[in-house]
Parts: sequence; C-alpha cells; structure tokens
Amino acid sequence: MKEARKQETIAIVMENISYGGATTHLISLINSEKFRKFKLLIITNKTNNAKKTILKLSKNKFIDVLTYSSFNTILENNYFLKFFFLILRTLFFFFSIFQMLLLLKKNKFDFLIGDCGGYGNFRTEMAAIIAGRILKKKLFLLIHHNYTKPIIWDNLINFINIFLGKFLHGIVFVSHATKQSIKENTNLLKYFKRKSTVIHNGVELKKIKKKKINYFKFNKGIIKIGMLSRIEPYKGQDDLIKAFNIIPENLKSRFKIFFIGSGKKKYILKLNNEIKKLKIKKYFKILNYLNVDSLSIIKNFDLIISLTRDFEAFGYSIAESLYAGVPVISTKVGGVREYLNHNNSILINPGDIIDLKNKLIKFAINKKSDSINEKVKAGKRLILTKFNSEIMSQKYYKFFLQI
Repeated sequence: MKEARKQETIAIVMENISYGGATTHLISLINSEKFRKFKLLIITNKTNNAKKTILKLSKNKFIDVLTYSSFNTILENNYFLKFFFLILRTLFFFFSIFQMLLLLKKNKFDFLIGDCGGYGNFRTEMAAIIAGRILKKKLFLLIHHNYTKPIIWDNLINFINIFLGKFLHGIVFVSHATKQSIKENTNLLKYFKRKSTVIHNGVELKKIKKKKINYFKFNKGIIKIGMLSRIEPYKGQDDLIKAFNIIPENLKSRFKIFFIGSGKKKYILKLNNEIKKLKIKKYFKILNYLNVDSLSIIKNFDLIISLTRDFEAFGYSIAESLYAGVPVISTKVGGVREYLNHNNSILINPGDIIDLKNKLIKFAINKKSDSINEKVKAGKRLILTKFNSEIMSQKYYKFFLQI
C-alpha cells in the first residue's frame, strides 16, 4: 500500500462468492471522491471470484486486498460432507472469530465495516465484528439483502445477535425493504440502541464505453434482451422463457435473449433443456459471468429485464440500465419499488407470465415510441440527480462522522 499521511484506514470485511450487487456497490463506494481520501483494507475470502475485479476497477491508490480461507462458506457436492458441515457449523463460526482476531490484529485500521450480502446465517462479517469489539474499534454493519433463514441454529444466531446489537456503532441498509426484512425476521435491531440508516445504492457516473462483444453482434432489426443476474430460480429466468414461448411466432424472430451470470450447473442445464424442449433454442443464449464492465455490457442491449420473484434489495443492474439509457422491464419487489415507477420503467407483478408476454409484444411494436423515450429520459435523470455514487458516498461519510 502506498504511504499517505493523516489518512484514516477503513477495514471492509466482505464474504462473497461471485460478482454481484454487493461487489458493484463496493467498487462504486471506494471510487467516490470522499472514499478516495481513505486508506482501504479489503478483507475477503479466497474463493471470492470478484476480488481481482475489485482491484482492477478501483481508482483508490491506497488500497490493499487481504484474503482468508473462510470457515463459513465451505461448499461440497457430497451430501454427507454438507450434513457434517451443517452440524459443526457453529464450531466453524467460533473458529472464524479467532481467525479474524488474528488477521485484524496484524493490520492497523481505524474502523471496520462488515459488508454483508445477506444477513441471518453464520457469516464471517459477524465474526469480524466480534473480533473488532475485542480490539476496541468502531464497528459498522452494511446489509445489502433480505433475511437469509438458517437451516438450523436459529436460537444460537439470535443469541449472537444480542451481542452484535450491543457491539455495533452503526448499521446501514441499502433499502427500506431490506431494513424491514431484518427487523421482522431477526432480533438484531431489538438490541441495537445506536444509529441505523437507509442509504440507497448509487451508480458510479462515468463515461460508458460500448465495447463490441461478439456474442451481441446481430442485424440492426434484432431486439437484444439482457438479464444480468445470478441464474437461480428466484431470479425468474424461467418466467421469461415461458412468456417468450407464447408470443406470436412472427414476433419471436425479432428477439435474441441473453442470460448473463453465474449459477449452479444443474439449474442452468434445466433451463437449457426447457428451452430445447420448447424449440426456441435459437432465440436464447446463456452466458457465464463476463469479465467486462457491466455498463459496457448493458449498452449492447435494447432492453434489460429483471424478473425477481420475491425480493430484490436494490437491483444494481436495473439502476445501471437507467443510467445507460436502456429501457427496463422489472417486477415490483423489495427495494426496486423505492426508485422505479411507471414514469421511468415498465413494471409488472412477479410471476405474471401473461402480462410479461404482452409487454414484450408491445415493446417490439413500440420500442422507438415517445412513451419509451420519456421513460428512458426520466430514468437517467433520476440516477444523475438522486442515485449516483457521489451522493451515496456523501451520505456514508456524514453517517460515519455522526458516530
């Protein structure tokens, strides 16, 4: 790390598997003007596939990334080993407290942020907060997603929450929906007597370089649709397949649909088999994570779709699409409703296959209409004035100063 005088150091502990909204948020935050004044120590698990991307996209000159072998994200395909891990998970969690204590003790920092994707189960961010308390540091928790229900050990986690509630100096939620989910399903806020706040995510405002990617090269008349999210049942890729299958045959040839994101091989195979069975394979392409800036990917599409079925904490790819000037169709779930409306996007109820089909048909016919153009303009204006990373970072900075 380069030397800098009179700079406070922020330690950010983040347990993660792949690139997603939490990673985009972290990059947007550390690249902001306010946070470029801090030294940053990013502590993440070795199995986090996004750690290289964080360094690659970071504009902060004073950043280090440390990795650890996580006791809380051991994944095994063998069901016996999974069961064994589940039974001993509480023991692994207490090991991770000592692991974090040793790691944090070796590094100088002024305060710590537990950057938590989903809260409710055993996580290393929780262990780091307990270790930080032993080291007498200022401690913050950032929660991105909704409550994650543990399979077992509910009572023990509730007991740990009592201490976390008393140890923490501040909690940040990325949406009111996330805060409500944690409030309703955990006892964390019951024992937390200090400051908590909601700070919505912000898009990093930068020049968008539209990179020509071979996957997206088609005739000008083709409508390219993108779903940028993890490929999982609750994300709704299956709903788009079903809706597309029932649009008129003469309109199908006008679309090309891309699912971009990581997911379990078994579920991706299931989607591929369904597409093949319905004889619509030539209209779909399932891609893994692309090591390209997300805004550059989004700019290649004519329409971005988000079909999350139950809860979306914020929806970074949606917000980035608004900034990139690409029309959006989204389900009305979770934090999405806190910034999307009928003036800036096309909204549907989750799981409504018929309405989605109708919206696709209408878009194919009217994609250059004044109505669509007005939504695009309103969406971009919203990001520029209320939901950009500089506004977001100023709110974080103010919150930290209050503490």
